Amino acid sequence: MTRRTPIVLFLPGFDGDGRLREGFLKELRPAYDARPVAYPNAPLGTLSGYSRFAASQVGHDDRVILVAESFSGLVAARWAARDPHVDGLILCGAFARNPVWAASLGAALPNVVRFGAQLFGPLRVTSSDPVRRQWARDFSRTLHALAPEVVAERLRLIAEEDVSEDLRALRIPVILLQFDGDLVVGPRARGELETVCHNARVIRHPGPHFALETQPRSCADALRGLLLEIAAGETRSS
Repeated sequence: MTRRTPIVLFLPGFDGDGRLREGFLKELRPAYDARPVAYPNAPLGTLSGYSRFAASQVGHDDRVILVAESFSGLVAARWAARDPHVDGLILCGAFARNPVWAASLGAALPNVVRFGAQLFGPLRVTSSDPVRRQWARDFSRTLHALAPEVVAERLRLIAEEDVSEDLRALRIPVILLQFDGDLVVGPRARGELETVCHNARVIRHPGPHFALETQPRSCADALRGLLLEIAAGETRSS
């Protein structure tokens, strides 16, 4: 029987809007059914709540490859550890536990939305690169439209959750796309992630934390061959 190509489901970073990554997803099509998740502008309560919402975007029996960015690495790890329909996990600029000490403090601040924008918005609207300028505007607009309780919830989950054991238990292919210029997820957090994903394939990319958005083609090129292997069932972790 012919193996059906799995859906490539993209789970976005802190702003929660996978539609802003359309440039990256276009690079993966038409070879894959690459779909973005957009989290609602409402609290989902727990990491499992986010995982259940993301899983609801595909059919119950669909096979999926999860591509998760930053905050959503936590969500995808929790999902993949509990669902046999996940064929592979690709973590981009992600972490297993809190990479920014100020996350727990920020969740309690009165102006939590502004704090979140400062913490996760290292790109400037005044950048000389037009792609970065556009991404900075889109990201800032999306983040400032979030309800304060949503920003606080995501900061709290970053501060409190640790998916190290979920990742250690995985026996599916795991790919880590690590960004050498990442100012949000630093070398310590990147090293910790590689340690707990003991059987992962690691790709080092020279871009910033938001390289998927500002360098979509080179990021897609870095993943293309490994995606093909996972989709064909040729890559299996031991």
